[in-house]
Amino acid sequence: MHAESREHLKFLLAGRKANGIIFTTMQKFEESHEPLSERSNIIVMADEAHRGQYGLTEKIKITTNEEGEEIAKRVVGTARIIRNSLPNATYIGFTGTPISSKDRSTREVFGDYIDVYDMTQAVEDGATRPVYYESRVIKLNLDADTLKLIDTEYEIMANNADPTVIERSKRELGQMEAILGNDNTINSLVNDILDHYENYRENLLTGKAMIVVYSRAIAMKIYKRILELRPSWTEKVGVVMTESNKDPEEWRKVIGNKRHEDHLAKLFKDNNSNENRHCGRHVANWIRCTIPCNDVCL
Repeated sequence: MHAESREHLKFLLAGRKANGIIFTTMQKFEESHEPLSERSNIIVMADEAHRGQYGLTEKIKITTNEEGEEIAKRVVGTARIIRNSLPNATYIGFTGTPISSKDRSTREVFGDYIDVYDMTQAVEDGATRPVYYESRVIKLNLDADTLKLIDTEYEIMANNADPTVIERSKRELGQMEAILGNDNTINSLVNDILDHYENYRENLLTGKAMIVVYSRAIAMKIYKRILELRPSWTEKVGVVMTESNKDPEEWRKVIGNKRHEDHLAKLFKDNNSNENRHCGRHVANWIRCTIPCNDVCL
């Protein structure tokens, strides 16, 4: 069952003493601080538990309005809001990347590990392909001011739980898009990727290659640049990301529908397929935790 609103969620919880699975979003909890249910036989299972599930305490944060006046605001963490709504529930978190930092600790919020399914076991089971890591540095010839802007932006990303920081980050993300999506940057990246896999890895490793991209637009830029340099690769490279009704028509022809996306996912997992797909993640949506993360694969 899907909870359509907070009141609907409260009704669903009150209408049963046991059994049942209810799907909902965190926003349903943030609409009020009143308990949804005080039952103890409720199990809350949070997917992507490393993302927005933090803040067990309340804090006072000082912000500055448009007039330059400082305003004190009481901020209640998401973890506290959810637990106030279901004070006697048991909480289980699912995550592939648990966080351990001063103010964000996945184990502090959800407790110790119940079970760990690591990469080694996943590879042995055939659930994922082996992953190899090699550090590479590409010279982009960025000036000092640009590098300072990048450092500042990533500091903002590290503190994106503050609503005022999120708004400031949204305004400045456009500048990062211009830097990382610059034609010179894209050309340097694509040339290095092609040189690396054709001249150093082609006869050493088989399988698929993954490219992490910053945004949907940059994903399309990299895809187009690869095909400009390797026109015959139309069956070797593809884009996989959630379609949007705001996408340009030329994007739709490349992205396709959900059925096409599922087909590409199967090909990516099949090491014996004739098509090599480059896959990655849409990092911009990782940053904005209130927006569902879209997969972007090249």
